[in-house]
Amino acid sequence: MQVEHLDNHTARLTVEVPQGRFTAAMQRAAKRISTKVNIPGFRKGKAPFAVVVNYVGQQAVMDEALEELGNEIYRESLQAAALKPYAIGNLEEVRTEPTLQFVFSVPKAPEVDLGDYRQVRHEYNLPVVTDEQVQEELESLRERHAEISVVDRPAELGDVITVDIRGEDIHSHAQPKPDAAPETAPEQATKSTETPHSETFINETDFDILLTNDPKREFMPGFTEKVLGVSAGETRTVTLAYSSDYENRRLAGHTFNITLTVKSVKARKLPELNDDFAKLASNNKVETLDNLVQRLRADLEAEAKYETDDAYSEVIFQKIMEGATVRYPEAMVEDYIDTILDEVRENLQQRGLSLETLKKAQGKDDAALRADYRETAIRRIKRDLVLQALLNAEQVRVSNAELDAHIESMFNSIGGVDAAQAETFRRMFKSEANRRDVAFRLLVNRLKERLVAIGRGIAPDLGTPEGLTMPVAEQQIVLPSSDALTSSLSESSEQHAASERPETDAGAWSDT
Repeated sequence: MQVEHLDNHTARLTVEVPQGRFTAAMQRAAKRISTKVNIPGFRKGKAPFAVVVNYVGQQAVMDEALEELGNEIYRESLQAAALKPYAIGNLEEVRTEPTLQFVFSVPKAPEVDLGDYRQVRHEYNLPVVTDEQVQEELESLRERHAEISVVDRPAELGDVITVDIRGEDIHSHAQPKPDAAPETAPEQATKSTETPHSETFINETDFDILLTNDPKREFMPGFTEKVLGVSAGETRTVTLAYSSDYENRRLAGHTFNITLTVKSVKARKLPELNDDFAKLASNNKVETLDNLVQRLRADLEAEAKYETDDAYSEVIFQKIMEGATVRYPEAMVEDYIDTILDEVRENLQQRGLSLETLKKAQGKDDAALRADYRETAIRRIKRDLVLQALLNAEQVRVSNAELDAHIESMFNSIGGVDAAQAETFRRMFKSEANRRDVAFRLLVNRLKERLVAIGRGIAPDLGTPEGLTMPVAEQQIVLPSSDALTSSLSESSEQHAASERPETDAGAWSDT
């Protein structure tokens, strides 16, 4: 057998078949054919080899023999060559002269060389929580416990207005432009078919809005200024337009038309900052105002560390990716492009559109559309493979007991449901799909911790883990393939962030 390793991470196997084995395969093929074909003068399965060949033709018998023999030889050749295929190989050629030979093309399983990744370093700076930040948090907590009363006057700064509100977002974008996968909309498409598009972004009744100039708490930038002075019973329409270079990229280039009917104007009376307030705001978890300030500082420090480590781990991951060598077959790229197109198709369907609509709008055929998404597919492949390799190299694991405890904690955090709903949630949480999703998030979070340690030069020596529930090398975790996963480390399932962040009492302080 001859093995050639090609540049495209594909192996070519050339296997010579002994004549005796081919003859035996021909005999078996003729026997199978004779059981399916009515040959005059013979019962099914009883016609001699020569008669079968004469009746159906030598090529038909050879084709039948080669199909069986090809599968056998392929499996044996993979084992003999110690090849791990990414997907089923192809029979490229059958040579009959001077001897029978099979030529197989086999896409090899992807390979990752992480290099000396444990020597990657980056400066680590944990921000210091300032007194001003603690005071802002204290004031925010104070405002959440303000006494609110309806007043018969125009709205002033610091008031709360209750409104019926409807808002339209008017912006320009390519038609159609899928938003589920940010990187799957080629830039050239957005330049040629831009048209105004309007979407309702809010439509609420009895909606409370705080009139504040604090950019962190204002309903929308510039909104407060335009509605100050409204009175109960008044209807006002305001327009908020943001330039294309506006600092908030989610608002940049958008114009919002907002119509609100004011139901009431409410003034707020803030509580005194004293020990009684500390008890109220913490559900009696602290006794004094000083204790409350200390707890707020501790929570802010925990949140700062979480966010710093989150961003820092992504920096280290990117550095490791830059130093890694990743090899994969073309078949893998095609599979990833298929996945991306499935995402685009699903997103378009949610908008009442189709992939054909997209191709027509962009003036592209299937080949051109696939070419547009090729680089995105390659980025995903590299990221997924390096992530997988790091999980293996760092022996990041989750025990069954830890997984069960985490799922039970998630279940117990649900409140306000009856027994039937609780049982439905319990089955959902314990489903295999959910277990794999939770396990993956726990694995990624643990890897983030390890990456922080690697970057700071304090990573522990690697040992032999015990009690593994997810042997990655053997079981191959199926990584999410959307570029919603472009940041599987930095974002790491933001929808579940609250359950993964450091535990604080801030949530309890928001309502009493």
